[in-house]
Amino acid sequence: MSDSDGWALLADAQAVATRVRRAGDVTDAVGPRSFLHAGPPMEGDGLTGPMRGAVLGALVLEGEAEDLRSAAELLDSGGISLTPCHSAGAVGAMAGVISPSIPVVEVQGADGRTAFAPVNEGLGEALRFGATSDRVVARLRWMSDVLAPVLDDALRSLGGIDIVGLQAEGLRRGDECHNRNVASTAALLAALAPAVVRRAPDSGTAAAVLEFLSGNPHTFLSFSMAAGKVAGDAAHAAGGTPGLVTAICANGRRMGLRVSGLDEWITAPAPMGRPKVFPGFAVEDACPAMGDSFMTETIGLGAFALTAAPAISSFIGGTHQEAVELVDSMRRICRGDSKRFLVPSEGFTGTPVGIDVRLVCESGITPVLNNGFAHRDPGVGQVGAGLTRLPIEPFLRARAALETSSAKSA
Repeated sequence: MSDSDGWALLADAQAVATRVRRAGDVTDAVGPRSFLHAGPPMEGDGLTGPMRGAVLGALVLEGEAEDLRSAAELLDSGGISLTPCHSAGAVGAMAGVISPSIPVVEVQGADGRTAFAPVNEGLGEALRFGATSDRVVARLRWMSDVLAPVLDDALRSLGGIDIVGLQAEGLRRGDECHNRNVASTAALLAALAPAVVRRAPDSGTAAAVLEFLSGNPHTFLSFSMAAGKVAGDAAHAAGGTPGLVTAICANGRRMGLRVSGLDEWITAPAPMGRPKVFPGFAVEDACPAMGDSFMTETIGLGAFALTAAPAISSFIGGTHQEAVELVDSMRRICRGDSKRFLVPSEGFTGTPVGIDVRLVCESGITPVLNNGFAHRDPGVGQVGAGLTRLPIEPFLRARAALETSSAKSA
């Protein structure tokens, strides 16, 4: 393999959505009282409020606990096993808690490797933000029992859907495919709708499924995240010049980097970021960065494609000129431009892709992420969205680890 192979797999990413199934039917990493979570390993830091809420809700969803009180007793007794999503070929938005019944979309890369992510529940009051109401649990049960089988049949009847193609089209239509997915969701629905109508057991079910998907502007996010994961894993496995960032994630306590040439996660305290909070909330209500959805930035989307999505400023704050300056600065820490993700307002220049830890350390410029924010307390849900700049410390440690590794192999 050439030195550029890892970067090339990010710059020319390929991913096809193939299935929608319950997580328990996809991986043996989940099971009774055994769930996945977003971010790097916990390292004994304990659960944040939103992640605790998500675990409690999942215990009720799975019938492991009758109510939230008994779920809390079970969790506090140490009876729950939690493993990072990334360790199981998965990614989870925000808290990222995946239990056996939660429906996930599976995506396959060109080399045959797969990744999966939970089907998006919608904004606000959702399990991934730590919300635990009866409505949240009932919605997830409907998604598992009704939505997933219909989507699975529809996808298989179509022979899959090219997700990278939809991401590229989304940039042309004003999305950045992380916090803005309006156009990409519409394009996904246009591809799915005829098959949903044909494959659903009756017209009422087809209408309910399409109404749910079209009513959620973030439906496409799960597909986008899984595509990022499969591309990032392929790039990491390919090797080439060490120092390429192949995954970014956080669990509300710690953030983590996965870097080519290193086996371990490089972690640091999770940054707080700059949240634009919803009415009724304060900045102090927000939990620090969490989630695996930063895989979108890893492949050149999200904050690295903000110039494609001027309308997102109303959701995350900032101005279009700030977005231009931000993306320009991200080019200084990346190995090149995407071959697939082109921005019309920049003369169809590719988005910056391939974060290099050495370029970060030399320039002092760190990646900026585009993310949602959950309430610090369990059971509340989403409180806003915004931009988060990563600290430089984990990049410095990654560079030092690479230098040590190189010296040992010399």
